[in-house]
Amino acid sequence: MTRDGIDVPAPGAARSWWLQEALAADPGAPCPPLEAHVSADVVIVGGGFAGLWTAVELTRREPALRIALLEADIVGGGASGRNGGFVSSSWYDLPALVGLFGESEGLRYAHAQADGIGRIGAFVAEHGIGCGFHHEGAMSAVAGPWQAGDGAAPALAERLGVGDRIRRLDAGEARAIADSPRFLAGTFTPDCAICQPAALARGLRRVLLERGVNIFERTPARAVERSRPAVVRTDRGAVRADQVVFTVGAWAAGWPGFRRSFGVISDYVVATEPIPDRLAGIGWTSHVGLSDRREWLYYLRPTDDGRIVIGGGEGGAIWGGRASGRAATHSRRFGRAPARGLRWLFPQLEGVRFTHAWGGPIDQTPTFVPFYRSDGPVHAGLGFSGHGLVQTEIGGHILASTVLGTEDEWSSLAVNRPETAMAPPEPFRYGAVAVAAWALGRGDAREQAGRSRGLAYGAIGGAPIRYRDGLTESQ
Repeated sequence: MTRDGIDVPAPGAARSWWLQEALAADPGAPCPPLEAHVSADVVIVGGGFAGLWTAVELTRREPALRIALLEADIVGGGASGRNGGFVSSSWYDLPALVGLFGESEGLRYAHAQADGIGRIGAFVAEHGIGCGFHHEGAMSAVAGPWQAGDGAAPALAERLGVGDRIRRLDAGEARAIADSPRFLAGTFTPDCAICQPAALARGLRRVLLERGVNIFERTPARAVERSRPAVVRTDRGAVRADQVVFTVGAWAAGWPGFRRSFGVISDYVVATEPIPDRLAGIGWTSHVGLSDRREWLYYLRPTDDGRIVIGGGEGGAIWGGRASGRAATHSRRFGRAPARGLRWLFPQLEGVRFTHAWGGPIDQTPTFVPFYRSDGPVHAGLGFSGHGLVQTEIGGHILASTVLGTEDEWSSLAVNRPETAMAPPEPFRYGAVAVAAWALGRGDAREQAGRSRGLAYGAIGGAPIRYRDGLTESQ
């Protein structure tokens, strides 16, 4: 036991609890590594949500397409099986979307994300994917006077005629959802769901196998040749295909052409033991997801077996494309932050044991939204910035339209464009991300302790948001 009385398992390199649970429930049909030279119409590099949803949409539109999907680990082993499981819209970020894309197109993209939650829920139900999908909304809570203010989103939503998508809560309404003594107010967004993300990824894997997609796990791509047809080379084989879809998430930071497309940060998550009675004791009997409003926010949600999964509070930077390295998955320090956050938010849960901890990488763009670009036969969708569960589903539609050469509602979304801004090269990128992450965590800690944030911590930690605000104003 540590000095603060919180004992958290070392994250290490173990599978996330989500993936352990999903594999125990259904290991799925085997998908051996690629050990031959094969041909396909489309090869998808990356078996996370972006690649999976692209394959789902391609098989829906063109069932006869020959599709090969290459995954360096196993499906669900990367960021898609390591997140908090929030299937969230971006109404809270509406001012930034409007700043980037204009009122009409910003609002259209926000609606596409909100509608995506329903599309995912319908797909899960249709195909019998048991991933604990609950569409009950999310609350962003003001958990102290220093977190006061709901920003510009509710007022802008009201002005644009979508005020019902993000509404203010008083203290009583917030504490009726979950009775934290910290909650002073909040906002509620109906357009949010929670799910078991690794089970969703593995369910998509099953559907794709049933549709005839060739999935090769433990098959990292080593090179992409932009010939016609293109060739993707692996350790023991290659895929020759008319078109390539590149969806490797944070790992793209190590690939030529994407080394300045985004910064890579590490985020950590912990899970408690099952505590259904104690959840009932704090009145959290719904499947509403929660977050607070510190700069490096805590986000937490219940599970179907009565645990609490909570992440955030602190994080770090990852050098280059080392998204599988120790910084991304091993930090005991960052793994302790969300555990402390749960005890702070809900002191009634004192003594609850934490049974699992894990980390994962986030491909964070300067604009906080993804980007799409093509180079000959290679089409990339990257930079989902920690909100990929919905945005990758939209990305699947966009990339499918790109592959098929279709001009439609998806290809015309304003987000379907290359990077608006580039991150600095290494070593400057690592330094900038690490310093900003440190300043955010330190500033939050000072304010939580009743002190001022501090000019230096505020200036350094707030630099990424100010930079994005500058980008939105210049669009």
